[in-house]
Formats: sequence, C-alpha cells, structure tokens
Amino acid sequence: MLLWWCPKCTAERFRHWRVFPREIFSCRFSVLTASVQSDYSSGDENLNVAPDNEIIRKRHRSLSSDSVVQTLRCLKRKPEVAFAYFKDTMSIGFHHDFSTYSEIVHILSHSRQGKMLVSVFCEIISPTASRVPEILPLMDHLRETCATSQILSFACNCLIKASTMCHGAHQTTEMFSHLCRLGYVPSAWACNFVLKFVAQSSEPEMVIAVYDQMKCSQLTLDAHSLSIVTRSLFQAKKIDEAFQVWFEMIEMGVKPDAHGYSSFVISLCDCGKYDLANAFLQEFTRKRVQIEAIAYNMVIDGLCKEMKLEEAEKVLETKTNQGCAPDVHGYSYLLRSYCKRGDLEKVSDHFVAMLSSGIEINCRVVGYLLQCLRKKGMTSEAIGHFQKFRDSGLHLDGILYNIAMDAYCKLGNINEAVKLLNEMVAGGLTPDKIHYTCLINGYCLKGDMENALQVVEQMLKSNIEPDVVTYNILASGYCRRGLFTKVLDLLENMTNQGLEPNSLTYAVVIDGFCRGGNLSEAELLFKSVEERGIDNIKVLYSAMVCGYLHSGWTEHAYILFLRVAQQGYLVDHFACSKLIKDLCGDGNVEGASTVFGVMLKENVVPDLFSYTKLISAYCQTGDMHNACLWFHDMVQRELSPDVIVYTAMMNGYCRAGRLKEACELFVQMTEKNIKPDVVTYTVLLDGQLKETLQQRWQGIAKEHRSFLLRAKYNDLLSSMKEMEIEPDVYCYTVLIDGQCKAEYLEEARGLFDEMLQKGLTPDVCTYTALINGYCSQGEIAKAEDLLQEMIDKRMEPDTLTFSVLQQKTLRSKKAQVYF
Repeated sequence: MLLWWCPKCTAERFRHWRVFPREIFSCRFSVLTASVQSDYSSGDENLNVAPDNEIIRKRHRSLSSDSVVQTLRCLKRKPEVAFAYFKDTMSIGFHHDFSTYSEIVHILSHSRQGKMLVSVFCEIISPTASRVPEILPLMDHLRETCATSQILSFACNCLIKASTMCHGAHQTTEMFSHLCRLGYVPSAWACNFVLKFVAQSSEPEMVIAVYDQMKCSQLTLDAHSLSIVTRSLFQAKKIDEAFQVWFEMIEMGVKPDAHGYSSFVISLCDCGKYDLANAFLQEFTRKRVQIEAIAYNMVIDGLCKEMKLEEAEKVLETKTNQGCAPDVHGYSYLLRSYCKRGDLEKVSDHFVAMLSSGIEINCRVVGYLLQCLRKKGMTSEAIGHFQKFRDSGLHLDGILYNIAMDAYCKLGNINEAVKLLNEMVAGGLTPDKIHYTCLINGYCLKGDMENALQVVEQMLKSNIEPDVVTYNILASGYCRRGLFTKVLDLLENMTNQGLEPNSLTYAVVIDGFCRGGNLSEAELLFKSVEERGIDNIKVLYSAMVCGYLHSGWTEHAYILFLRVAQQGYLVDHFACSKLIKDLCGDGNVEGASTVFGVMLKENVVPDLFSYTKLISAYCQTGDMHNACLWFHDMVQRELSPDVIVYTAMMNGYCRAGRLKEACELFVQMTEKNIKPDVVTYTVLLDGQLKETLQQRWQGIAKEHRSFLLRAKYNDLLSSMKEMEIEPDVYCYTVLIDGQCKAEYLEEARGLFDEMLQKGLTPDVCTYTALINGYCSQGEIAKAEDLLQEMIDKRMEPDTLTFSVLQQKTLRSKKAQVYF
C-alpha cells in the first residue's frame, strides 16, 4: 500500500486515522483513500503491503481537481489534515489548480491557520513557482466566499507576511499598495509588519513612502506604527522629518504608549540631540506620561557626555520623583563625568547617595571613585578605598587592579604592586599589556631599569608584545638616568621589532635629553626626525619648544614657535603656556602677545594662567592700555577672571597712580562674589600710601594727609577683618611704612610688635621701613637698636637700609657688618 511509499506523510496521516468521523471515509480524501478505499474493510494487515510503481501511477491518475476539492471540503473541520492532504497530493505529482488552491485558502483562512496559510501563499508567490494560479484572483475569490471581513483581513495579513519571506522591500510594498488599491483593508498589525520590514531592509525614503500610502488609504495606524517610522527616520539622522511624522500622527489621534514616548526620547539621544531629548522628557513628565527608565538614563548619559552635569542631576531627580527607582546606570554616568572634571566632592556625594539608596556597587563605579582620587593626587586614599572594597568581597576586575597598581607605583611601593599582579593571577584574571606596562613605569620612576627590563621579559614569556607606549616609558626611564646610549639602542630595538617610534617616542627622548643637559643631542635628533618627516609632528615641535625653555633658551623656543606657526602648525597648549610664561618673565611682553595672537588665530583660547601672566607683565611695564585690552578679551571669551587677575590689574593702576580705577575694580570683583585675598588688600593699602605721598606736592596740609591716610587704612583693615583675612609680612610692612610716613610711629611700632606676637618674622624691608620712620623723626637711638636687632638675627641690611642711616654714629655699625 501507499503508506510505506511516503512514510513521513503517512505517519502524520496514520496519527489522525482513528479520529475521522465515519462519514469522512466515504470521501476520497487522499492518495491513501484512493488506494485503500475498497480494501479498508479487509483489515490492518493490508498496511504491510508495499505498492509497486504501476499502482502509484494509477492512483495519481485517479485524482482530479474535483475529487481533491471534494475531499478538502470534507476535511474543512480538520484544517491540519486538509493541509497535509493538500501537500501529500502535491508530493506525488498532482498539480493543483485555481479551484484546489481556492479551497485550501478558504479552509485555512476560516480556521485561522496562519502558518499553513503563509506556507501556501509562499508557494504561490515564490519567484521559483511554476504552474500556480495568480494570487490576486485567489484573493478576490476568497473575498466573494469568506464569511466575515475579519477572515479576509486575516488572509491579507498572511499574504503580506509571505511576501516579506519571498521578496524584498520594494516588491512587498508594491503588493501592499496593490491590495490597498483593490479595496483590501490590511489590519494595523499588517501595516506595522510592513513598516518594520521596510525599515529594517531599505532606506528611510521608502518607509516614508509606505507611510504616506497608508495615510492615503486611510488605514489604521497606531502607536507602534509611530515608533517604527520615527525610529527609522532618526536612525537616518532625518530629525526634521521624524518630528513632522510625530506631530502629524498625534494630530491624527494616535496616542503613544509609554514605550512610544520613551522610544522617541531615546532616538533623539541616539542622534546626539541631548538637549532636545531632555526638553521633550521634561514636557512628557509634566503631562504625567510614564517614561521608561532607560530613556531617563539615556538623557543623563548624553548630558554627562556634554558635561552638562547640573542638568543631568535634575533629570535624575525627575526620574526619582516620577517613581522610577534610581539605578546604577544613571549614577555611573554622573560619577564618570564628575571624575573627568575632577570634582571629588560630587563624586563622593553621588557615591554615598547610591549606597543610601540600596544600589549595589559594582567594580566600574568603584573605578570612577578611585580614578578621581588618583587624579586629585590622593594616591594613598585611593589605595585605602581599594583595600576596603576588596575586603568587602566586591568583585574586582582588571581595571581596578590596574588603578591600585598604578597608585602603589606612584608612591614608590613597587613590591605591593607586584603582589597585586600575583593576586590577579591567583584569582583567575589574566594580566594584560596595561598591567605590565604599569609595573614597568613604576620601576622606571624609581630608576630601577634592571627590574623594568625583567618585567618586559615576563611580558614576552606571557606572549604579550610590548607596544610603543611601553617603549616610550622605557625611553623616559633611561633619560632620567642619563643613559642616552641606551635610549638610542632602544629606538633601534623598536625598529627591529617592527615597531616604528612615533612622535611621542621622540618627544620623550628629546625631553629627556634636555632635562639631562644634553640640548645639543636633542637638537640633532629633532632635526633628523623633522627632515625625515613623521606623523603628528606637532608633538615633536612641542617637545623641542619645551626643551629649549627647560634649558633656559627662551629666545630659541620663541624663534622655533614662529617658524612652526609659519608652516601651519601650532605647538600644544602646554608648550604655548610655558612659552608665554617665560617670555613674560624675560620681559618680552610683545613676544608673549604675539604667541597669544597666533593661538587665537588658530581658534585656540589661552588658559586663565596665560592671560594672568600676560596681563601682569603689561601691568609691570605700566602699559595699562594693553593690559585692559587683554583683560576684556579674556572676559569676552567667557574666561572668568579670578582674584589674581584682578589684583594684578589693581596693582598696575596703583603703580600708574590711578587709584580710582583700582578701587573700581575692587568693587567689581566683590560684586562678582570673588573674595579678595591678603595680596589684594596689600596692593590697595600701598596704593593709598602712594596717593598720599603724591598729595604732599599738591599743597595739602600734613595733618589732613595723615588723617586721610589713617581713615583709608582703617576702612581697608576693617574690611579685611570682616572677611577673616589676616595680614602677612608684606602687608604688615606696607602698613608700618604708611604709619611711619604719616608720622604715627607708635602705631607703626605696635604693628611691628603685633607681627612678632602672631609668629611672623619681619624681613629686611620691614626693618628698613621702621628704621626710616625713626630716622625721619630724629629718633636715631631707636633706629640703631633696630639695626642691631637685625644683625643679631643674622639679617644683612641692604643698601636701602644704610641709605636712611646717614648719621655719623651709625658708620661704625656699617663697618662692623662688613668686617
């Protein structure tokens, strides 16, 4: 019999054999029926008889479209069996036509057998299909015979799914559009299925085209449709189009769910539009829309990347207020960015907040804390926290071990770093190139090049090849030891190992040569590499400029800077700042100003330190015009002047006899909540004194001048007291000098004694000011006593001290000092 000719099919058929109603056996429902219908009553023993080819051909010829349709109709209440029968007849060579396909489609549609119906549709629309009916007439026939519109919609869904399995996005959208034009109404599920398929396999323009077709056909679109279309547009960076679709569908009455709103915010973040994402997030929150935690975290992450940390903190607060429990992700983003900023206080605050919220601390979060401590120079504290978390049972990863090892190396405790490396290995962690390089750096910092090389050998035994960074550290170590021959050998060894020294390698060597007093060797290497050419040559130029400056050759550094600038290069920020500082120190203020101009031309804004040096240098030369220009330039570039800059400007005005402008700057500074320091007050006190001396030549009475000076001094001293600023030695010297010139010698001596009571040691200038006061009042004996006190304290009076002591009785004292 035919059962054993097709075992897979007949096994399924045999499984259903005894469940058929008796009346079905009167129908010829399969090849099995065709072969055994007349013999069914003969018993099960007939199943063991294998048919020959002639029997199979006869049974095939006995099938007709009508008989197959009739059998299918008999099986309509058993759609699985009907489908199996349909496939079986096809497997023995029967070619189904329009009528048989129509019948099976009808049965599977009404019984909601989606997988089977999709399979049938795939056979029909497959590019390799042959001798099959057209799909659209089949769908029309189904429309005429189906019981409800839901059944037709179900069939449409299956056809669309089959199309996505057999065709690409273009053909699928064509079929979808054709169905819509013929009056078929795909469900919202079908619309979303097509949109998702097109979005995943095609360009966003096609997504928009399909979306427009759905709108024109007035199909039902829902929140899922909105998410698919907008997400596709956002992924293509078509933000304006995404906004248009979003607001358009909202106006159409589509109401996004929590996932839809969250997806919109996340998509904005994926496009890097963190401010917009935050604005929409806040708007959704005001509307009491539930937002998923991941959307909050994405916004926090984005704002942290842009270092808008205060706004990120507000998002975290909003998230908590909306009932979303804070998690490790939001906090870790904040910790990462505050660590980058070096704000240890904020890192500690958020770390404590995590602990108090019951959030489990992981190694990444601990890593941020330790990195911040290390960045702030709190190396011992970093080690202490590492030990505490290790003892608590926290899982430690390679990064944490590296941080701790580096900290031990910075403290010179290499043995502990080695212990940590061994502990890693014992714990199942494999040290990598970074861990070994950390140890090498530790040994190099101590000048122990022998052990550093042993670590390199250990790396090689572990099949870890040293990289350029490792060699750079070794080169730096050799330079510190003055082993310049070893440095050159190392460069040759790098080349032999297939590693090309980079610009940083040569920069390290040049810096080492210069610090070791081998400027000529550094120049030879620099010229050789420059002539040969190298990538990122800016690093090389920066190193040579710094090398000249370290060697005290400021003019050479300046000339190289100008030459490099003419070639279109700008040395790095550190080299520029150091050059500006040294030029100002050498009195070449115009040169420093030129460096500023070159930096600004390249859109590189000098830092506050550089502005301070340049402004102070102009103030020292009395050029307040240029000092003001650079001061205002700094403010316009959103650099906030600090107390040092303000004090330098006030000192410049006081030296130029423009006390009024200095006082105005003082008021401006305090209004900006910048607290003056003792130097600021000292500058103003000195300025008041100079103005009083100037008034001597303007005919102002002596008593009135003294009264004014004393009143101004008292005002400034009262202000200092309110701000809890204590005078230092220089400030006391100015005060004593002022009281002496105002002829208040008792007050001057009182200030001198007050210094001593506070533990401050008067310097030569302090003694000279008081000696001058006594001499001007004819109290030579007291002046002599002070001079003797200086000599007893092993303080050598300077020429100014002796210039105010012209009395004959003091000449012997002068001889005593020199002999």
